[in-house]
Amino acid sequence: MERRSNGTVILAAMIAATALAMLLPAAVGFTLREQALARAFMYSSALLGSIAGLVHLANRASAGRRGQFSHPFYYLTLAYLLLPALMAIPLTEIVPGMSFFHAWFEMLSAFTTTGASLLDGEVSRALNLWRAIVAWGGGLFLLVTVLALLAPLRLGGFELFNTDNAARPDTPAWTAARKSMRVDAEYSDKSLQRMVQQFGLIAPVYVGLTLVLWVALSMAGNPPLIALIIAMSTLSTSGIVPNGALGGFAAELLIAGFLVFALSRRFWPGAQAIRQGERRARHDPELLLALALMVLLLIVLGARAMLSPLDPALIPRLAELWGIVFTSLSFLTTTGFVSEVGRSAEGVYFGAAGIVLLALAICGGGVATTAGGLKLMRVFALFWQARREVDKLVYPDSIGGDGERLRNLRRDGAFSAWLFLMIFILTLTALMAALTITGVTMEDALIYATAALTTTGPVAQMTGPEPLSWSALGDGAKAILAFGMILGRLELLLLLSVFWRN
Repeated sequence: MERRSNGTVILAAMIAATALAMLLPAAVGFTLREQALARAFMYSSALLGSIAGLVHLANRASAGRRGQFSHPFYYLTLAYLLLPALMAIPLTEIVPGMSFFHAWFEMLSAFTTTGASLLDGEVSRALNLWRAIVAWGGGLFLLVTVLALLAPLRLGGFELFNTDNAARPDTPAWTAARKSMRVDAEYSDKSLQRMVQQFGLIAPVYVGLTLVLWVALSMAGNPPLIALIIAMSTLSTSGIVPNGALGGFAAELLIAGFLVFALSRRFWPGAQAIRQGERRARHDPELLLALALMVLLLIVLGARAMLSPLDPALIPRLAELWGIVFTSLSFLTTTGFVSEVGRSAEGVYFGAAGIVLLALAICGGGVATTAGGLKLMRVFALFWQARREVDKLVYPDSIGGDGERLRNLRRDGAFSAWLFLMIFILTLTALMAALTITGVTMEDALIYATAALTTTGPVAQMTGPEPLSWSALGDGAKAILAFGMILGRLELLLLLSVFWRN
């Protein structure tokens, strides 16, 4: 007999995983002699483990039936609303004066890999570890659900790689896009099976990369616990760093190497649809576009930095250029690390130049990776179509060429990218308008809304005239930004697919 609710099984499994994850900060708390913190995590772990067991026992004998809430949108929305609330339980006991709403916001920010924090001042290492674990789990959850839930609907960026329409050139672009996103009467909910399969493919690689970076950062001079937090934050692109310290040039070089995994899905298993037609990495449009952006920023901002008063020695000048490259790569992948080498934090990107980081976060990283934003492939599709339109203005009778894959990207891919861009802009505008109603100024509202929608929390500290504080916002503004974080992770086209069921 088929199990009744895949969503319930998935939810119970994730609650159980959350309960197990709480044991690690509890162990660290006992090691650091922070008894109250350790007990809070132990008791919360026991509570969530009991809840997961009861849900499993109540659901295991249920008969199978597919309901109207089998759409992936409902699974993901419930996960992003409920799981952070459960993860927030120990925070209300650990942090003095923290309300449950603020604890939920803190955990939602971590689980969506935004990295925005309401915690000011010195934070316990065990608590920072818990934030990093939640963000790391959120990154793994995203990688699994994109392939398990969004890829079958050709969403989450997979609509750009749709090759079915190439075989049916008579299908209008709008009709093809609408059909690819809808969930009709023939939709079969295989969410649980697909998630188990994708978890088996991705989790070993994700865990292995985290362990490798952890060991490498420890060898580079970081304390083991700090190295683990940074490694988790790098793979999840959450930007959570204890005390804002990365550990110097060697650590930044290692982090930059692993941030490349957020630039293209081709480095992860289970992405055959994206790899199609890209035999080598040098043919990957996302990597080429990211490289072009890095080179452009290095030339423009590097020249600006070289013209400013600097030590005439070679090493400080090279350090300045490295700081530009690392910080730009970090914000392009929506991580938000700031280089400690050179003067990236207070020099090159200070003031008006911080808008560059805002633009990089909006561009985002690779399709179906832990990075947020518009995604590089959508930006490339729009650029490639614009290039073709300019060619037609100059040579009206010219033939586009470019091969079947790029022609399809110019046509249906550019349409999907333009649709997503318009929805992104409208959503950003709505979030800004809502924030201004709560009393936030227009400039700050733009920065906060962009940070939430692109899941790049550190943008708030880097792009304004003065660093912005998330804790200074009112509860109404925090609720709006929490909604923006969820939308940034749900993929806005997924929301439209709920209404295009027929």
